[in-house]
Formats: sequence, structure tokens, C-alpha cells
Amino acid sequence: MTFGSYQTRGAGHPARHIPPELASRMRPHLSTGTELVVKEIRRLFPEFDVPPDSDLGRRLTQGVTLAVERFWDLVAAPESTREPLLARFRDLGRDELRDGRNLDALQSALRVGSRMSFRFLTDHRETLGISPDTLFRIADAIFFHMDELAVASTEGYAEARAQRSEELDRQRGRLVRLLLNEPSAPPETIAHHARMLGWQLPQTAAAVVVADGENSEPGAPALPPDVLTDVTWLDAHLVMPDPDGPGRRRVLDAALAGRIAAIGPTVPLSRLPLSLRYAQKALELGQRGVLDTSGLIRCSDHLVALALFADRDLLDLLCRTRLAPLAALPQGQADRLAETLLAWLRHAHNANRVAEHLYVHPQTVRYRLRRIRELFGPDLDDAERRFELEIALYAHTLTRSADS
Repeated sequence: MTFGSYQTRGAGHPARHIPPELASRMRPHLSTGTELVVKEIRRLFPEFDVPPDSDLGRRLTQGVTLAVERFWDLVAAPESTREPLLARFRDLGRDELRDGRNLDALQSALRVGSRMSFRFLTDHRETLGISPDTLFRIADAIFFHMDELAVASTEGYAEARAQRSEELDRQRGRLVRLLLNEPSAPPETIAHHARMLGWQLPQTAAAVVVADGENSEPGAPALPPDVLTDVTWLDAHLVMPDPDGPGRRRVLDAALAGRIAAIGPTVPLSRLPLSLRYAQKALELGQRGVLDTSGLIRCSDHLVALALFADRDLLDLLCRTRLAPLAALPQGQADRLAETLLAWLRHAHNANRVAEHLYVHPQTVRYRLRRIRELFGPDLDDAERRFELEIALYAHTLTRSADS
């Protein structure tokens, strides 16, 4: 409910059913009624039992006085605006958050105020000339009035909490950028911002990049409180302290389930920009289909692929040069020979083990190896060339998987 909605309810305020002249008869008794309400609230709620001249004591007295006086103002003029009163109670809701309290005491105090106000009127009904029917109407109006004040204080509390959360998110994002940007900020600057957030500087950390795409599940991931987040980038950037600690891997996997994300290597805090670069590269390879994105991509599990694809132009040159003998063949034949050659290099040049690995007959493998020998010749006898061939074939396999 917004404050604008109160204005639309003004015409239906129950105060309009109370004789307006009763307001003038009540004026001399308002201070007494207010004192009784304040006294009862202080008796029931220790948090409000503070010196009257303290900040909280003054707010309590002023709030009760304003609520009581404004109620009888509404009796005298039911069509008048209630916005200033509602704004004041919204401020009281903000004050509760600022002072580190929840709304329980304030909401309970409003209920006590309603009950005590009605009890005072009941006790003085004959003196004030209030009929039973009018007393019933007053009760309805009082509880309606206090309900509006309770809603206003709740809105103020919620607005203040949202503002605090937004400011905290901004501060956390600022610290993430200080940690991940190159050149990284001076250690004393990072320490200062960490103290402001109450974030304990870890010995090691890792950068995490979460893709912002249609394949990711909506909503913010439920991350541990010590994980810093910054969403001002195209992809969300996180700083995960102590990523290799007990249970940390499981927590991060659960938080990022269903999202395309990558975590860089664990590094000292000052090396986080390096961790970010690797995480970004791993995410890029995942989005291209080179790396599996069914779970969180961990750079530590793909160091060879990251090294190979660190310089794509150089890798393409290696593949074109070393695999040139396959270029003139039909694609299907070239792929079968490339697969066989890679398996032969990995299985110690043993044709039978290659056959088992590829689920084909050994004679088929031997036929393919003869053809490979015709194409590659002396390169197969040179240890350095065989190593380069294995790298090129592995990269070729990853790229073909991504393109298929």
C-alpha cells in the first residue's frame, strides 16, 4: 500500500460518523489521555522506558501526542488530509531501523495506544456525554486510525531497509571493482573499504564471472554473505574468499546452479585481476561450446584448454601447420583419421588399445594408421613433432565439438 492510497480512503474514514462537536469537548482532556498512553507503553515495553528528554523519549511522546491530537482533528474535519501525520509515522519506522530495532515494539505500542485511548473514553463516557452508539463509532475510528499509522511505519521501515540494502550493494560492488580492476587499488584503500563493510580480508580468493544471458535462471543467486558481488558489469562479477575451504565448492555450486558461470584460480588477494582474466576466458570458451557449461566452470579443471586458447591466432596457426596433411581430405575422413591419430599418440602407439578406445576393429585401426603414415611421414618419428601434433589434435577436437 502506498501513501497515495490513503488519500483515496479519506472519504471513507470512520471519523466522519462521529459528531464533530465531540472534538471540542475532548480537547481539554487530550494531555491527560496522552500521558496515560505513554506511561502504559513505557510500563509494557522496556525499550521505551527511557528518560523523557532522550531522543527516543521525545519521539515517543511526540508520536503519541501527534496521533491522539490528529485523531480528534479528523473528527472535527474528516475530509482533511492525513499525509503529514502518515509521513511522520513513516519517519518513525525509519528511526526504528536506524536504531537497530525491528517494528515489533512500535506496532505493539500502537495497539496499546488504541486500547488505552478507548479505555479512557469508556471511563469518562458519561462526563463527556458520549452515547453507547457514539462510543462504538469512536472505537471503529480509533482502530482504523491506528491501523493507518501502523501501515505507514511499516512502509517507512521497509523503504529505509531497501535504501540501506542498496547502499550496501553499492559499497560491496565498489570493493569488488577495487579488487578486480587493473591496476589493483593500493592495499590501504582496499583495507579501508573492507573495514567499512565489515568484510574480513582473506588470505586467498578467486574471481567468479556469471553470464547475464537467457540461459541463466532469473533472480539473484543465494550466495554466502562473505561473497562480494558487483552487477555493474555486463556479466556479474563476484569475489569468493577462501574458495578451497571446507564446503565452499558445494556452496558455490548450489548458489550458481542453472547459471553459466566460471571461477578463476585461487590466488592471493593482490592477484585477483589475474584470476578474473582466466575466469572471463573460461566463460568465453564455455559460451562457445569449447568447455562444458552444465556446471560451474572451474579454471583449475581446464588449465590445458585455457593455455591452448590463450592466443587463438597462434593456436589456429599451429593447427593449420601441423594438421595440413588432413586439409585436402573429405571432412568425414579427415575427422576419423584425426581421431585415430590422437588416440594412437595417447595410447603409446598401441593399435589394439586404440581399437578398444574407438570401438572399432584393430584391422580398421591399422588401415587408418597406414594412411596416417602416408600423410604425416617422418613427423610421426619425431618426439617434438608428435607433441605438437597431440596439442593440435586436442585443440581441433575441442573446436569441432563446439562447432557441432
